[in-house]
Amino acid sequence: MTLEKQDFIAALQSYSEEPSILPDELWSIYQSAVTHSVIREKAAYPLSALMAQPAITVSAEAFLMEASRLMLEKRISGLPVVENKMLVGIITEGDLMAGFGVPVRAAQTSRMKKALDSWLHPHPISTSPTSTVGEVMIRSVVSAEPQQTLKEGLELMRRYQVTRLVIVDDQRQVVGIVTRSDILRFTSADPQTTLLPPPATAS
Repeated sequence: MTLEKQDFIAALQSYSEEPSILPDELWSIYQSAVTHSVIREKAAYPLSALMAQPAITVSAEAFLMEASRLMLEKRISGLPVVENKMLVGIITEGDLMAGFGVPVRAAQTSRMKKALDSWLHPHPISTSPTSTVGEVMIRSVVSAEPQQTLKEGLELMRRYQVTRLVIVDDQRQVVGIVTRSDILRFTSADPQTTLLPPPATAS
């Protein structure tokens, strides 16, 4: 990994105010520059190199309770929704809470799993037993293809303000998922770890 001037510029631009150059601030700038450097160097890697696969999905016909238990069991915060193996939507913790009649603010998302677990066990949820995932899922899903690069994936996440990308093939079938955690793990990999080089681009 090589730090370049552009990495420090990118790090400085991430501050809302001009930082005072004290040891703590300088160290913070250095760490930010390292992050930008790693992302720049790994930007050409395909999303298939870091996506979680196979993706855990749920059917649009599944009951909300089934989706809730699946999220808790797998310790995840969102599920791609499929019909005939094709992507048709996505359901998140927030969608589930809303489906159960519980208002949730964006700032409360870090406590959703605990709240969801407390409602599931041992208290019954006052929702129709026939309420399905398809009734509350988000139909507009931000997706990407496996061959798209990390740089392209980050741009999609920034543009649409999402925390995950559903990875689909050319038939719109779900093949994986990339979350912020996947990206952090990938960009925080030990520098000594040997990675296959990114695919060469056609000239």
